[in-house]
Formats: sequence, structure tokens, C-alpha cells
Amino acid sequence: MSSVKKSISVRASQDVAFRVFTERMALWWPKEHHIGKAALESIVLEPRVGGRWAERGADGSECDWGRVLAWEPPSRVVLAWQLDAEFQYNPKFETEVEIRFVTEGAARTRVELEHKHLERFGAAEAAMIKSFESKDGWQLGLDAFGAVAERDAKKHFLLRLIPPRPTFAMDMTESERRAMGEHVAYWTEHADRGTVVAFGPVADPKGGFGVAIVSVEDDATLEKLTREDPAIRHAIGMRYEISPMPRVVLGRLGGSAPRENA
Repeated sequence: MSSVKKSISVRASQDVAFRVFTERMALWWPKEHHIGKAALESIVLEPRVGGRWAERGADGSECDWGRVLAWEPPSRVVLAWQLDAEFQYNPKFETEVEIRFVTEGAARTRVELEHKHLERFGAAEAAMIKSFESKDGWQLGLDAFGAVAERDAKKHFLLRLIPPRPTFAMDMTESERRAMGEHVAYWTEHADRGTVVAFGPVADPKGGFGVAIVSVEDDATLEKLTREDPAIRHAIGMRYEISPMPRVVLGRLGGSAPRENA
């Protein structure tokens, strides 16, 4: 039996890794890898043995890729790849893609992918192995999957910056102005790092002076992030109100949630 093996270790739990791979495939699958005439819009993967695996185009058309052979959440899934050497669906042709999710700790998972029975491509076997092994093959998808899984594994919070007095924006002292200037630079730097999804001033009827949406791995990181904010560190009377933010809301803010998961 000939096969191609690829793997990736991600900072995400086994549950998160399995869910992102199977439920949110449209977020990481390379958009140029589709067989329909229309641009790839979403991916259908029915969570059961015998379930469909297919693409859905932007025009609503669907093209089958294969079916589910094994469904063992959150540790294993096997998919029948029923695309021939011309990448056309053939219900009488089948190779197998087995994906295992191996726990490496509470917050890390190794994802092992093996595309098996490539000898079934016959005379095209060598060419297909080269294609699947290439940088634009399975590794391209796994790398994108890893980024989405690690993003989904993070916690997201909405931070409201509360000023010491209602007139703060109009009558800041010189020291308060310096602190707020450093505050803007601080959040800009974290936005460049990807920790901050969005931030900025707001006209908040509840008294908020500004808001930020942050993405962190744990509560300790969030505490450090707010504690080291110059608006807090310089003790000018600012404080934060912090609320958890659901992942699904962030997905829709980014406009990237696949239609079947909306």
C-alpha cells in the first residue's frame, strides 16, 4: 500500500482540533482546491458513517468528493477520497484519508493525516503522490488548519475602558494625556501582534471611554495584558470591565463563518 503522511502539532485541545477539522473545514481548506465551476463557498461533511463529503459553490451547486468511512470523535475520522487522477468525482473509485487527533497535553494536539491506497491511481500513482506531497498538497491545508485551530482555542473578551469621571475626555490633565497616548501606542502594538482583534474610542452611554476585543490563551494572559496597559499602570483612575465574547460572534464579525455552521 502506498500513501502520503503529513502531520502538524497545534496549540489546541483534542476536541477543538477535531471540531475545527470536521465542522469548520471551509475556513482552512485552500479555496483554489475545488472541482466545481463556481468558486468554493463551503464544504459539506456529514458527521456520521456514510455521510457526504462535498463542496458547495458560490452559485449553490454541489460536487461530491467522497463519504465518511469512520467517525470517532474526537480522536479519528476516515474519509473516502473519490476523486480520480483528473480530480473528477468517480463513485466507483476510492482512496482513503485517515486523520488521527493525538493528545499531547491539555492544550496541544498532534494531527496525523495519511492518504492511503494511492496505488489505486494505477499509472498515475507517482504523479499523484508528488501532488499530495508537494507544498500545495496536504501540507498547505494542514498549515491553514493549524492557524484556525489555534485561533479557535483562544479565549475572546470584550474590554470596556471606564474613565474616572464623565468629563474625562474634555478635561484631561497633562499626565493623563501622556498616559492615554501611551495607551493607544500599547494597543496598536498588540493589534500588530494579533492579540487584539479590534480597539478604539466609543461614545458609550454607560460611561465607557473605549473598547477592545482581545484574543488570549488563558486568563493569566488577559490579566497581564490589562495590568500593563499604561492607562492602568499610571494610576490615572481608569479601570476595565471585561466580558467573555462568544467565538461565533467573532466569526461573523470577520465574515468568515461557513454558511453551514452559521
